[in-house]
Amino acid sequence: MTKKLSPKQRIVERLASYWKMEAGTAVMIPVVMFYLSEGQLGPASYATMVPMIMLLVIGASYWRSKYLQLTKPRHDPLPLLKTIRRLRPFALALTIAALVYTIMLWIKPDLSAGLNDRITATVASTLALAEYINYYHRQLQHFDNLADFKRLLTGKGFRRSQMAVDLDGL
Repeated sequence: MTKKLSPKQRIVERLASYWKMEAGTAVMIPVVMFYLSEGQLGPASYATMVPMIMLLVIGASYWRSKYLQLTKPRHDPLPLLKTIRRLRPFALALTIAALVYTIMLWIKPDLSAGLNDRITATVASTLALAEYINYYHRQLQHFDNLADFKRLLTGKGFRRSQMAVDLDGL
């Protein structure tokens, strides 16, 4: 018979792998993009990947800190939260720049290395925007938590992201 986990234990279990998944995503998404584009990427794709990767690393760092906060009594998340708050305007500026650059690529295709480059840049800049919103504003992903998914299905909308709540508390 399996032991029933407390709410805190369930969160710890989820966070133990969640931050690693976020960190792995920061590496795997660019690799998959390169593979799917058959290596036909140019500066546009790489430039638009920068904010996407940055935000995934911020997310991985944040969730690792939340995990440590629950498992290591002496862990202080405050220095990381202050760093994440200081990075916010840079993350936003890079994301907006990536989106503008992507639009320019579609208006003037000769700025890109081809269709695969434009598609990859579009996906990367869109993911950067989604991650920015997901961390600094509203939780967009609801596939990993049944309560969040039910909230979305009942029409209660997107809840404030946990990182946004923590940053507001500084």
